[in-house]
Order: sequence, then C-alpha cells, then structure tokens
Amino acid sequence: MSLHLTLRDRDGDIEIGYDDLLKYCTRANVIAAALMLRVSARAFVLLSPDEPVWRRELTWRLGFPGGGIIDCVEMLSHAVREGRCLADPAMPAEGAPPALPGHFIFKVGYRGRTATIIPSAQVFDDEFRARVSRWQDDEGDLQQRAPYLAYKQEKVASLLAMPDNDLFQAWLEGE
Repeated sequence: MSLHLTLRDRDGDIEIGYDDLLKYCTRANVIAAALMLRVSARAFVLLSPDEPVWRRELTWRLGFPGGGIIDCVEMLSHAVREGRCLADPAMPAEGAPPALPGHFIFKVGYRGRTATIIPSAQVFDDEFRARVSRWQDDEGDLQQRAPYLAYKQEKVASLLAMPDNDLFQAWLEGE
C-alpha cells in the first residue's frame, strides 16, 4: 500500500508517507509508523473529507504514549512541541486493546470535532504484547532478535494492507 497523507501548512500542502515517518521515528518503530499512518489517514478523512487538514489545527489525545507514536504525531502536526498533544495512558479505554502502558486508543481533534480511532484487538493481541515486552528494548545480538524483526515486518505489512473496517473502529464526535 502506497499511502501518503496530505496535510495543509501555511506555505502549502505537504505529503508524508511511511518512509518519511520512519526517518523521524527510526526503524526501531516500524510498527508505530505504520499504525500512525493508518490512524491519521482514517482520522483525517473523518475530520475533513473534502480537503487536507491544517496540521497546526490538529489536537491529539493518546491512550498509548510510546516514543514512536509521539514522534509520528510531532512530525505530522508539531503538536507535541506546541502543546496540542496529551499523552494519557489512563484515559478511558472504550474497548481498546491494552498497550504497554495504556491502551491503543487515539482521539484526533480538528475544528471542534474529534475522531476516535481504536485498532482491532486481533491486530494488537497477547502475542504482540509479549514480543514487544521481551524484544523491543533488547540490546542483544541481531541473530537472536532476527525472529522478532521479521515479526515486526509482517505486522507492518498487515497494518498497511488491512482494510479500514477490519483494522479499526472509528467514529466522529462534535458539530
């Protein structure tokens, strides 16, 4: 899937894709980059179906404040440094799958409306949590980490290819 987000900025529209997000959040966060690309694409269509969102008008409330997620939010919208991003692992989960810490729930605000995006618990399952918990921060040798790195690539491919209706619950609130 060659998905790119178009965001409006004061000096013109910019396009950001998966590879762009990876340049900022690093290859250690390949799953976060794929997830945030898909979460953002779904939220932006709900919030502004007819034109690109203005990146500096976006607000974020994150049930999972992982470093890769935060990096993607910053690259997309500058919301972290501008105070429009709230990392809130204690926010109500509304059926979202558990993360380490918090839950996989994303609330993206724009012009008085909020898109809530919850990824499928089948995607972010017990196996996912166990592997991430064991291997994500492991500094061991690459050969030992190889199965985990392959798992991450499979997860990325699945995230990028899965239809929205299978990947997310999503709804819009406000105006």
